[in-house]
Amino acid sequence: MSDDKLNIPELMRSNEFFRVFMEESIEPIWCFEFDKPIPLDLPEDEQFTLFFSRGYLLENNRAYAQIVGYERREDMLGLRVSEIMPPSIPENAEAIKQVIRAGYTLRDFMSVEFYKGKKFIILNNISGMIEDRKLLRIWGSGRDITAQKAAEDELRRAEQRYRTIADFTFDWETWVNPDGSYNYVSPSFERVTGYRVQQLIDHPSMLNEIILPDHFTQWQEHHQAEYDRKESAEIQFRIRTKSGEIRWIEHICQPVYGDHGEYLGIRASNRDITARKLSEIRLRSAYEEIEQLKNRLEDESDYLQEEIKLDHNFENIIGQSESIKYVLHRVQQVAPMDTPVIIMGETGTGKELLARALHKLSPRGQRTLVKVNCAALPRELIESELFGREKGAFTGATTNQPGRFELAKGSTLFLDEIGELPLELQAKLLRVIESGEFERLGSHRQLHSDARIIAATNRVLEEEVRKGSFREDLWYRLKVFPVTAPPLREHPEDIPLLIEGFIDQLGRKMGKRDTEISKRSMKMLQNYRWPGNVRELKHVVEAALITAKGKKLNFELPQTDDTLGSEFKSFEEMEHDYILRVLKAKNWRIGGDNSAASTLGMHVNTLRGRMKKLGIKRPKPQ
Repeated sequence: MSDDKLNIPELMRSNEFFRVFMEESIEPIWCFEFDKPIPLDLPEDEQFTLFFSRGYLLENNRAYAQIVGYERREDMLGLRVSEIMPPSIPENAEAIKQVIRAGYTLRDFMSVEFYKGKKFIILNNISGMIEDRKLLRIWGSGRDITAQKAAEDELRRAEQRYRTIADFTFDWETWVNPDGSYNYVSPSFERVTGYRVQQLIDHPSMLNEIILPDHFTQWQEHHQAEYDRKESAEIQFRIRTKSGEIRWIEHICQPVYGDHGEYLGIRASNRDITARKLSEIRLRSAYEEIEQLKNRLEDESDYLQEEIKLDHNFENIIGQSESIKYVLHRVQQVAPMDTPVIIMGETGTGKELLARALHKLSPRGQRTLVKVNCAALPRELIESELFGREKGAFTGATTNQPGRFELAKGSTLFLDEIGELPLELQAKLLRVIESGEFERLGSHRQLHSDARIIAATNRVLEEEVRKGSFREDLWYRLKVFPVTAPPLREHPEDIPLLIEGFIDQLGRKMGKRDTEISKRSMKMLQNYRWPGNVRELKHVVEAALITAKGKKLNFELPQTDDTLGSEFKSFEEMEHDYILRVLKAKNWRIGGDNSAASTLGMHVNTLRGRMKKLGIKRPKPQ
């Protein structure tokens, strides 16, 4: 038995195996043969023409027949290539030329259209049988990827649509991979930051470098939480752009998961909210300003209510003497200016009344006159009263409180009894007068006041400067335009007018306006020295009205120097005696209605201050 006979069964089995394999394959399989071999040295166009004219289908399987449009493979055997895929269709022509260019060995996808009108995209694996540079036949298998390509094309189109939308959004959009790298950064990144998109993609840590230091720690904690929790989150921070501009960014991130729950990364939207934040800041500033104005108006209202409760001695300045006319002339001269003014004069000469006239005649006259009696306040509280205090500045300071300089912004501040101001506060007062700058007690925040200063004193400040109890520089700053209120003894001719005014004012309250004063009484009143000046005169008139039993008024005056012979008392001694006499008459009732303070025309704190200075103490009960 020969070797050939021994190999026949094996060959038959192999042939049957490959036949069944080809027949049952779900992939199209085909073989074209040519009537005459096609020389490979011919130009591409000639090879193309011969491929269609000489080629016919030698072999194929059911899958190929079905894709072309035949039910049985046998129905296709022997068909010319041109009968299966018309060469006139551009896709077919390009597919065959692609095979020719590849030397009839190719693995690639191509689009073809058959005579049956079916169009496919097929992934082909083509191999030609070539001998002596001539193509004898060509085998091929393929996979119909039409649906796959359609899905890929739709996915590509969808990606393009979404990318276009993302690219054109005003927000700066990003896709961050699980490893922290950027898969996508929208062009708005460049518009917002001034940096190129590729710079961020190449250097993901770049964002950390442009975030402002005061927001960096907050950003780091938020960024780490994004990857730890993988939850949606939001944060606002500031960046410095390439040009150096500061911009506010609102960062909103959302984790993305696949169909099977796998973590794919983070999608983030970064919005430039600079305009909104600036509006919020301006609005907040406006609210704060309104709140400050509201508090100031409330403070001014409270202060005004306190002032309304006070008995101000006079409704207006009364007098026609030359000395009074001169004082009023001085007031009219300086009133329109913002120049500090000091009013000097003995107690009771009407210094506060002149201060009010100065204020009313000034451009600030529509605002409330703010007053501080430097002698009426304890030494430890005067600074807080003048400059204000912060909560916790000292024991008992439970709230923030504006000082009188703040209340007097745009108005006038009247510092009565300025000679009593402690030396250490005189320096601070000088600073405010010179620069308008001060700080609240317990604060380093600098405030400003444009209050006009009017001061008053019954002391001889030049003498106080020589004694070292008053600052020389402050005295020189205050005495730019001094106004002196004359004592009543220097213009007794005004006493009848003053009495008439007091009777009208006080008698209206008591119902005793219809009164008479004898010439003798009037002469006595004009001859009296009036150590307490106009204030003392008012109290004497008030006492006469109280004791009057008819129209005629009887006046009771203290002993004069003439009755005391050569024994003279100082002004402070006379003031001591007078205040003591009033206190005794009021049964030591210092404040309230029908009290010593109301009779003397003093604020209760002023009276307590004078009592302390003059050594007047209430006797202990027996």
